[in-house]
Amino acid sequence: MSSIVVAKKDFRDAMRSRVLLGLIAVFSLFTVGGAFLASRLSELFDSGGGDTTMDLILALQTPAGFLVPVIALVVGYGAIAGERESGSLKFLLGLPHRRRDVVLGKVLGRTAVVAVSILIGFGVGLIGLVAFIGEVSIVDYVTFTLVTVLFGFVYVCIGVGISSMTRSTTKAAIGAFGLVVLFWFLWSFLAQALLYVVEGEFFPDTFPDWFLAMNSLTPDAAYGSAIAAVLSDNQFTVASTYETAGLTDGTLPVVAEPWFGFVLLAIWALVPLGFGLWRFDRVDL
Repeated sequence: MSSIVVAKKDFRDAMRSRVLLGLIAVFSLFTVGGAFLASRLSELFDSGGGDTTMDLILALQTPAGFLVPVIALVVGYGAIAGERESGSLKFLLGLPHRRRDVVLGKVLGRTAVVAVSILIGFGVGLIGLVAFIGEVSIVDYVTFTLVTVLFGFVYVCIGVGISSMTRSTTKAAIGAFGLVVLFWFLWSFLAQALLYVVEGEFFPDTFPDWFLAMNSLTPDAAYGSAIAAVLSDNQFTVASTYETAGLTDGTLPVVAEPWFGFVLLAIWALVPLGFGLWRFDRVDL
């Protein structure tokens, strides 16, 4: 229960600082824009309501894969390091809270901030889609929204985990956004470079399983796989691009299967958070 107390305080602080209102505004503008784009795609390809929902999800997936991590990391990276710098962490731990209660409370409170902003923002997007199109698959859209909330939770765990390992917000910010650079820019470059070293070419006729697996490991790729699993539509996965072009041998490694996206998301959430808890329990404040 101690972690719940910390979470409630964290959430109330976010509301008082208007962080929550700002995030709701960002996600609302983001999803309304996606709804408008989906409506234009629907008109262009003359698709029906169900296809329009998929058009919207496709229009939102890639930018959400960038926006949600950035926002979740901004919310999470200063959770512990910021309070250590200000000295308020010693006061907080002077209350009947264990260190793990503080860390878990921060995760819960900041996940609530991200989740509420996503739910309200995506709700506004749904209203926009209905206004632009007139019909929408509620189940598919809500399912996508919930997977996005899970994705936000993963990055909050990463941000708070990093924050628990460092003494300053500067180092925490560098670590958090270094991960964004790694996942968004360097990972695919490293995979392509390794492909050239192993295969002797950048674009073989058939891409090996290990290459598909490596490109499916990042949290962002796992997010797409999880969406594909719940919507039964493989076009959201990283591997689908290679499958559609006939660049695979017809089978996928387990890591690239849609259902495995949830396993990867769990690993990305629990490992950084677990290591952050372990480190935070052993350092002097």
